[in-house]
Amino acid sequence: MATRRAIRSILVSTDPGVRDAVQRFLRERPMDLTLALDLDMPFTEFGSSQVREVRESAPALLLLDLDEDPSLGIALAKHLVESAPELTVVAVGDTATADLLLNAMRAGVAEFLPKPITIEAMDELLGRVRHRVERTGGDSPTEAGQVFVFFSAKGGAGSTTACINTAIELHRRTGKRTLLVDLETELGETSILLGMQPKFNFVDLIQNFHRMDQRLMASYIERHSSGIHLLSAPFQPDSVPTITEEQIRRVLSYLRGHYDYVVVDTSKSFGPPTLGAFEQADKVFLVATVDLPSLRNIQRALPLVRRVTPAGDDHTHLVINRFDPAGEVTVAEIEKSLQMPVYATLANDYESVIASINTSKPVILGGGKSPYGKSIRQLVDRIVGGSSESSDHRAGLMGRITGMFRAPAGSAKKEG
Repeated sequence: MATRRAIRSILVSTDPGVRDAVQRFLRERPMDLTLALDLDMPFTEFGSSQVREVRESAPALLLLDLDEDPSLGIALAKHLVESAPELTVVAVGDTATADLLLNAMRAGVAEFLPKPITIEAMDELLGRVRHRVERTGGDSPTEAGQVFVFFSAKGGAGSTTACINTAIELHRRTGKRTLLVDLETELGETSILLGMQPKFNFVDLIQNFHRMDQRLMASYIERHSSGIHLLSAPFQPDSVPTITEEQIRRVLSYLRGHYDYVVVDTSKSFGPPTLGAFEQADKVFLVATVDLPSLRNIQRALPLVRRVTPAGDDHTHLVINRFDPAGEVTVAEIEKSLQMPVYATLANDYESVIASINTSKPVILGGGKSPYGKSIRQLVDRIVGGSSESSDHRAGLMGRITGMFRAPAGSAKKEG
């Protein structure tokens, strides 16, 4: 996408003024900065658990308040930078003596941010951090997640089922953090098809977005047994307030800072949530079946989808569901009719799909015999390019804490 990605950060401070300033910046600049972890504890309580949380959060930026104990803070910075050279550590403090700056620089601290923190100072800081990240290149931990949007221009085309199974297979294949978002404001079905009863939904998150941090976000998200996370649709359609495109854009931009894959199931209409999702999408999957109304609606929808999706044709993909290779209509005929290549076909496997719906167990979790499950695996093969990367091999999962930090007295909740 052409839009600027938010910088993934961690805050370590016990100073209410610092914490308030950072939260204010997050509310005003949600597309510039995301907070992956917020640790409100003295350095004397840091142990291996906290250091592991910092590393597993894979931040690009660490805001480290040194005022509470400069010596321990600098030692912590040195330990983290040695194990993750791509990390930018910014020291925060009231004053910066020559000795403090020298010791911090030797430990790998890149910047000093004076108190009180202002919006202008944060803007300037992030500009320098972003330049450093772009200059270093590679698999930077600031690289935000991808947003994949599933849309069908006709009800009953199987878009929701395809979306759910793709999300699960993406997580199974790569081990990466995967969030399924149900943007169907009236009668969303993802939680039902997953056999879940979420307490909160994406409308709750939108309404409280002005005070969002990692802990609050985690309270709105449910974890499925497959390992994916779910941000569900409202259960009662009559309780849904008006949602704008801008709200959806801001929320998806925030979520991509916390997940590697954000897989979105949209409604069948071009309402604000759907259009907002298109505008944030890295890939849009248009799901259709081989019948005249479905294909005709896709043809009618294409101009609008192409206009609002930043990546345009290159990342707008046609997926044909319930496809029978022996049927009357061929892939070539579909492509000729729509003037668009078929990205993938999903098998016409009614028994497996209806059984999965009735048991709330996605097909992809049922073993390798289902033709539909095989189709989903082939779709994910193409999406990830055959990657078999596991979360256990990600950069940032390193080592053990040095002896100067005692055993953990508690652990902040981190995203899973």
